[in-house]
Amino acid sequence: MLRESFNQDWYVAKEGAEARDRPVGPVTLPYDAMLFEERDPDTKNGGNTGFYPGGIYRYSKTFTAPEGWRERSVILEFEGVYQRSKVYVNGRLAGGRPSGYALFHVALDEFLEFGADNTIEVVADNSDEPNSRWYTGSGIYRPVHLMVGERVHVAPTGVRIATQELSGSTATVIIETSVVNASAVERNVTVVARLIDPEGVALAPVAGKLSVPAHTTGTLRQEVSVVDAALWSPETPQLHHAEVSIMQDAEVIDMAREEFGIRTLAVDAQKGLRINGVSVKLRGAAIHHDHGVIGAHSLDAADERRIRILKEAGFNAIRSAHNPASRALLRACDRHGVLVMDELADAWFLPKVKHDYSHHFEEWWERDLEALVANAYNHPSVIMYSIGNEISETATPRGIAANREIAKKARELDPTRLITNSVNGFLNLIAPQDDAKIAKKAAAAQNTEENPNKNLIRVLNLLLGILDRMLERIVRLPAVDRRTREIFAEVDVAGYNYMVGRYELDGRLHPQRVIVGSETRAAHTAAIWKRIESLPHVIGDFAWTGWDYIGEAGIAVKQYGTTKRAIYHPYPALLAGEPVIDITGFRQTQSYLDEIGWHLARGPHIAVEPVNHSGEKVMSTGWRATNSIASWSWEGCEGRTATVEVYADAARVELQLNGQTVGTEPSGAGEDYLSTFTLPYRPGQLTAIAYAEDGSEIGRRTLSSAGTGLRLALRPESTSLLADGADLAYIPILLTDDAGTLRPLADRSVTVQVEGAGTLLGLGSAEPITTEDFAGDTHRTFNGRALAVVRAGHRAGEVTVTVTADECEPVQIRLAVLQPDSLPVAESVHQSPPIR
Repeated sequence: MLRESFNQDWYVAKEGAEARDRPVGPVTLPYDAMLFEERDPDTKNGGNTGFYPGGIYRYSKTFTAPEGWRERSVILEFEGVYQRSKVYVNGRLAGGRPSGYALFHVALDEFLEFGADNTIEVVADNSDEPNSRWYTGSGIYRPVHLMVGERVHVAPTGVRIATQELSGSTATVIIETSVVNASAVERNVTVVARLIDPEGVALAPVAGKLSVPAHTTGTLRQEVSVVDAALWSPETPQLHHAEVSIMQDAEVIDMAREEFGIRTLAVDAQKGLRINGVSVKLRGAAIHHDHGVIGAHSLDAADERRIRILKEAGFNAIRSAHNPASRALLRACDRHGVLVMDELADAWFLPKVKHDYSHHFEEWWERDLEALVANAYNHPSVIMYSIGNEISETATPRGIAANREIAKKARELDPTRLITNSVNGFLNLIAPQDDAKIAKKAAAAQNTEENPNKNLIRVLNLLLGILDRMLERIVRLPAVDRRTREIFAEVDVAGYNYMVGRYELDGRLHPQRVIVGSETRAAHTAAIWKRIESLPHVIGDFAWTGWDYIGEAGIAVKQYGTTKRAIYHPYPALLAGEPVIDITGFRQTQSYLDEIGWHLARGPHIAVEPVNHSGEKVMSTGWRATNSIASWSWEGCEGRTATVEVYADAARVELQLNGQTVGTEPSGAGEDYLSTFTLPYRPGQLTAIAYAEDGSEIGRRTLSSAGTGLRLALRPESTSLLADGADLAYIPILLTDDAGTLRPLADRSVTVQVEGAGTLLGLGSAEPITTEDFAGDTHRTFNGRALAVVRAGHRAGEVTVTVTADECEPVQIRLAVLQPDSLPVAESVHQSPPIR
């Protein structure tokens, strides 16, 4: 079928809004309506969404259905609408989906008026609060496609490609094509499949006959042998294409085109995880689906950037926490060779927040699992499906039975991938086990504002954050094994959330069990890696999280001026405050330690705890180890005690200030790669030198103090955009001295003006506690940094970006906006011959 963008010329209105809030538009989808809401300290969402409220949003678009469509099939494809969507065509309900993350399709044939204008309305109901533990976005935040084809056509997501075998350099590839016959008579067709290698060379096509009865779907399985196959792997992410044609009477009546990778997957407790027979240890990042300053807008450029930065920082895997991944994310992972754990849900039968997915799970889980698999199947990056996250009822008979049923269904849908369930053993230990009492309590809570699971989740998060050593002992209790063993017996890989203490123990108790650290504290990544790198039955570790996110506000913040511990912070907390990569894509101290711990770098890396807060009380949290940044520019703090951290895989490190030795400390794995120095702050050059055992120098790093002057510096990550309505330009904004050295204490508001063939989509900083949002044109920097994101329009031309701030000269850049020549190669496209 012909798939084309259906993203332009929509109007968006919030139901129940005041007259002044007239419909916005025309807008181009994706359009995250939550991003443009005013943050509200009284919203029932609270810190879950960073105090962004929800609502009911009506998206509408009018278009002409040509008369030529009358005898064709017309389908709308929605990649994701948050949430409880209903799709109306000319006022009649045509479809929808409760899940905010599921791919779904709506057949339009019987609702259209051909040769006339038609109106599509999508109502997204995100008004029941809270319904998530993190920022979700609202409305149509993922792309929409229009698919038009003959009555006999390839089904949407109807081409599925897998590597059956790899023998030497020859691969056996299986192509399964589902053909829909929407006509009133049986149709006999020929299915022709042709593979194209990464160099653009086409292999000989294979053809097969298929008879499809009226109003049914038939599937043909074809086998292709690929000699000297170019394999997909994390190191060499080579991608093939498949073109599948449906022919009748020697005429092509439909075509589908898919991208895929040739690779094999195996795992066992003795040899661990293997891709194409090569051992791989997962250096994983759990990530939420928001993109920081642009909210939940799902755009290829945003995911491409995030995955590139994660890969450059040493990660080779991500976990889509805690929902099915977007196509844009999976495409980026395919291109960069990043492995994926794709997750179904955060809740099953019991709510974690009052109005979450648990209300729809029993009725919809099977269809949503089918959608997850359909979306992921042709992406070689996806190696594992997680069927749940910290589901407390997995300790109960009902949960154990559900786990068995869901795992079985997942294998039926996709026998080529691994199945896991991300279980928190401590949660299973403290969770109630009586299904009847649990159900009664949940039913009673429906008539109140109380979340029946609230206290359980709060106790869990509090203990995870502050009782690290105690937790490691607790999870080793025999009762934890008893309350998880039946769950793990049904999956291929046991997902351990915060159960590092059981890795060695369960290797002895369950010698055939394969374990993945599906969630562990990001502050502990390097220490955990030391424990698991020699354990083949533990195939990797996923840090919570690899990228900071909106919501769970303040959970990882080390706040100054208090030692009082809290799970979530009150308004105006906005971000979780995770320590690896901040929401602007800037690598924090923890990221450099991880890289050293993974043996991808030796160091040294220097970072300094903010000297302007020297001597102040600070809240401790297990989620973040340090607030340090790589700067020696602390004007006004002369004489105050500076704490300097040097990270290195070395025998020892030396610290110098202005050429004079401050001290020497041991380093390396035995010191958790960290050497700490204290000294009075004095401007100049701070240098760390790392030495090997034999005294030879491994490396050195210098931080220089900022000098005079204050300037705005723009460091655009690209110089041009495509005029496709979706491309993005990321523009970091820095406050520097005249020589370009960052001034972290010079924070002030910056204003961004965008003119021409693009618009400002988001502006913000990594400050976790702020009353600001990301939808305005002014925002305060944090540690001297902010980020502006410009979205291209649909016409070629130029974008002018002007940035101003108090006491700074304005700065301006220009970006070319170019007309795209064709669709990106990476996009999966269904095509048909043009209407004749």
